[in-house]
Amino acid sequence: MTKLRHYNGNPQKNSPALGATLAFLGVNGLLALLHGSQGCSSFIRLQLSRHYKEPIPLNSTALLEESVIFGGWDHLKKGIAVAADKYKPQIIGVMSSGLTETYGDDMVSALASLRLERPDLEDLPVVLASTPDYIGSMQEGYQRTVEALLMTLAGKTNKTKSLGLADFNDAPSVALLPGCHLTPGDVDELKEIVKSFGYRVITVPDLSISLDGHAELEAAPVVQGGTLIEEFQRLPECKACFSFGLSMEKAGEFLKKTYQIPHFNIPSLTGLTATDTFILTLAKISGKTIPERLLRQRSRLLDTLADYHDQLGGQKIAIALEMDLLYSLGSCLVEVGSEISVALSASQGSGNTLSLPFPVEVGDLEILEERAADCDLIIANSNGRQAAGMLKVPHLRAGLPVFDRAGYPQKRWIGYEGTQQFLFDMLNSLS
Repeated sequence: MTKLRHYNGNPQKNSPALGATLAFLGVNGLLALLHGSQGCSSFIRLQLSRHYKEPIPLNSTALLEESVIFGGWDHLKKGIAVAADKYKPQIIGVMSSGLTETYGDDMVSALASLRLERPDLEDLPVVLASTPDYIGSMQEGYQRTVEALLMTLAGKTNKTKSLGLADFNDAPSVALLPGCHLTPGDVDELKEIVKSFGYRVITVPDLSISLDGHAELEAAPVVQGGTLIEEFQRLPECKACFSFGLSMEKAGEFLKKTYQIPHFNIPSLTGLTATDTFILTLAKISGKTIPERLLRQRSRLLDTLADYHDQLGGQKIAIALEMDLLYSLGSCLVEVGSEISVALSASQGSGNTLSLPFPVEVGDLEILEERAADCDLIIANSNGRQAAGMLKVPHLRAGLPVFDRAGYPQKRWIGYEGTQQFLFDMLNSLS
């Protein structure tokens, strides 16, 4: 029986501003600017650099006590101007924080005022995302920022130098909107699957290029790699849009309503049934047969399910993750016969409650400690290691941050191969 308490003892949630930063890091040539204190941006850089083992380009308006009290409106104008003059980014992405939202700083009017004072910045795209700490967790901040990117940049022309997409129209294009629960390795696999059906892919945001662990000669203040600004301009030409994760449905619906692009929301890509649904949808809209490579991967997954069904079935699992990842992994585990004994989400999620055969509630890692004692496996980020160690329950790392296992950003959880690897990792953790 869980004790009734009115506090978060060991929060599992990350800040919405961290989710916003993650979304901005998937856009090439973007300079990310947090409208808040220096400490907030330092913590976000620390959390993301521990997870990805990469330098994180994030700037801050560096609010101090007096600017918090009297407002940071002028600080925001100065921050955008200095960033534009010093670093020459193609795009500036601004996210708010709890401090500035509580005071009521109006980012839209600050930007409009700056452009009146600085006509030379009129053509510089600036994306404004409202991400105060009290809207939820990382997932909500990421979701809002992707929506802001689409509303600000999709279909818009600009006068920045073209990076060259002369062969863009060689094949029909498809827009992909991956949720924050997908790793750079997942996004890379997702793109390869869609390309195998003859499509050119526009991914917003594209972490598979910017945070995939490639070597860079030196750290830069702007994002190197990711979605090109020209690709945003060509989004209205897409033949279809796929959004991945329940939280991304609203972003996909924006493209559908604005540009009449057929939209398909894919709540999960982990598990046999979930992957089958996605692959069959691609085959139907493309009119092409399913590639032999995917059929072979499916055959391997079926063999794994047959070989280990007796070890997968009946296992009691405790999960503490962001809602989209919890839904994805939890539905896969139920499919193979495991029992979800504890399911704790970092936030309420999108409100879209697709039927799950297990209850989900918002909770922290202290609740995980109280309820997971009788479970066979805990699935949580690296901060769940204390609960797992105290309860002497095996712990499979998932989510963000994962800082005590090598190679997590390149790990794949989706598709037939990703599902198979997830089941192998689960079995190896149990043994």
